[in-house]
Amino acid sequence: ALCGYSILEERLRIAMKYQENDSFVIFPSRPEQSPLRKVAAMDKSSKPSAAMRSIQLLTLSVIFALTGCLSLAPDYQRPAAPVPQQFSLSQNKLVTATAGYQETGWRTFFVDPQVKSLISTALANNRDLRMATLKVQEARAQYRVTDADRYPQLNGDGSTTYGGKLKGDTTTSSDYAAGLNLSYDLDFFGRLKNLSEADRQNFFASEEARRAVHILLIANVSQSYFNQRLAAAQLQVANDTLQNYQQSYAFVEKQLLTGSTTVLALEQARGMIESTRADIAKRQGQLAQANNALQLLLGSYQHLPDDSASSAVDLQGVTLPPSLSSAILLQRPDILEAEHSLQAANANIGAARAAFFPSITLTSSLSGSSSELSSLFNAGGAMWNFIPKIELPIFNAGRNQASLDLAEIRQQQQVVNYEQKIQSAFKEVADALAQRQSLADQIAAQQRYLASLNITLQRATALYRHGAVSYIEVLSAQRDIFTTRQTLLELNYSRKANEITLFTALGGGWME
Repeated sequence: ALCGYSILEERLRIAMKYQENDSFVIFPSRPEQSPLRKVAAMDKSSKPSAAMRSIQLLTLSVIFALTGCLSLAPDYQRPAAPVPQQFSLSQNKLVTATAGYQETGWRTFFVDPQVKSLISTALANNRDLRMATLKVQEARAQYRVTDADRYPQLNGDGSTTYGGKLKGDTTTSSDYAAGLNLSYDLDFFGRLKNLSEADRQNFFASEEARRAVHILLIANVSQSYFNQRLAAAQLQVANDTLQNYQQSYAFVEKQLLTGSTTVLALEQARGMIESTRADIAKRQGQLAQANNALQLLLGSYQHLPDDSASSAVDLQGVTLPPSLSSAILLQRPDILEAEHSLQAANANIGAARAAFFPSITLTSSLSGSSSELSSLFNAGGAMWNFIPKIELPIFNAGRNQASLDLAEIRQQQQVVNYEQKIQSAFKEVADALAQRQSLADQIAAQQRYLASLNITLQRATALYRHGAVSYIEVLSAQRDIFTTRQTLLELNYSRKANEITLFTALGGGWME
C-alpha cells in the first residue's frame, strides 16, 4: 500500500467527483461548487447514484493502485564473498604494484598490431560470440513475452454464420458477429510481477554471459596466436640446430679421413642429425595444429602470419593498484551473471509464494450481431458484459508447497553457484600472480644457463680438436643448448599466457 501511496492519493482525488448535468467537476475553485457540499445537500432519494458512483470509483482506484505493488519475493542480499579480502603472495606479503589497471582496454594491452588485427577479425566472425549474442536477444524476447501478461489484454473477433434448409425454401441466411474482449489479471500478490522480474534478471545474466564469451574469445585468440608463434620459433630453432649438426658431421667426416677420429664419433654425429629431423617433423605438425586452432577462433580461414618468429614486445603487461582487493572480482562478467541468476531465483520464490493466495481476473466484452453487415455496429444489436473472477486455491495435493520448495532449493543452488564462481575467480587471479614472479625467475635462470652452455660448447669443441676429449662431450653440449633454447621459448610463451590470464581474470578485455 505504501509503494502505491502517491498513485492512490491522485486517484482518490479523481474519485471525489460529482455528476451534474452530464458533466464532472473535480475540486472546483469556489467552495459552493464543492462536491462534498453538493452531496451533503442532496436528498438521498433524488440522486442515489452519485454517492454510489463515488464509492465505486474509490474502490476501483484502490484496487488499481494496489495492483502489483505487493511482492512476496524475499529481500535480496548479496552473499558474502567466501574468499580473503585481499590477494597476497604469502600470508604476510600483500600484492603491490602501480595503479591504472582498470583503464586498460584490450587494444592498449596488446601492443602487437598482428594480435589486434586477429582479435578484431574474431570479434566479427566467431560463431560462439554470435551464438551468445543471439541468446541475449532470445532472453530479451522472453522477458517481453512474460512482461506482457501484466497488462490488460484487448482482443477483437469477428465471425459469419451461413445457414439454410435442405428442402423447401433453400434461401441462405447469414449472421454476422463482432466483438471486443478485455481481460486483466489483478496482480495483488505480485505473481506476474515476479515472473517478469525473473525473466528480466535472466536477460541481464545473458548479457553478462555474452561479455564473458567476448573476453574469453580475446584471451583464446591471443594465446592461440602466441602458441602459433611458439611453434614457429621452435621449428626455427630445430632447423638452426640441424644445420649446426650437419656442419659438425662434415667436420667429423673430414677428421675420419685423416685418421683423427673414429667411426663411432661419425655415427654419433649422424644420430644427432636424424634425431633433430624427427623433432623438426614434430614441430611442423604442432605448427599446423596451431594454425588450425587459430583459424577456428577467427571464424574465417584467412591467410595467417608467416612462420618466422616475432621478437617484438607483444604485451604491455598488467599494472595493479597498491593494494589489490578481492572486490575487483565482482566486476567479472561470469560473477555478475551468477548474481543475476540468483536474483532471478529470488523472484521465482515470490511467484511461488503468490500461488498460495487468491487470484482475481477482470473480464469484459462488447459484442454485436446482426443478419445484415451494414447494421452490425448499430447500438440496438450490441451487448456488453463484465465478469469479475476470483480463484482461491483450496486443495491441489501439495503442488503449491512443492513448487515453493523447488524455488527455494534452486535459489540455494544459485547461492552456491555464486560462491563457487567467486572462489574460482579468486584462484585464477592468485595463480596468475604466483606464476608471475616464478616465470620471471625461471627465464632469468635459463638465460644464464644458456650462456654457460655456449661457453661449454666452445671449450668442448676446442678440446676435441686437440684430442683432449671425445666427441660425445661436444654432442652433449650441443644437445643441452638445443633443449635449453626450446625451454626458454616455452617459458616466454608461458609468461605471455600468464599475463593474458591475469588480464582477463581481473575482468579486462571488454573495453575497446
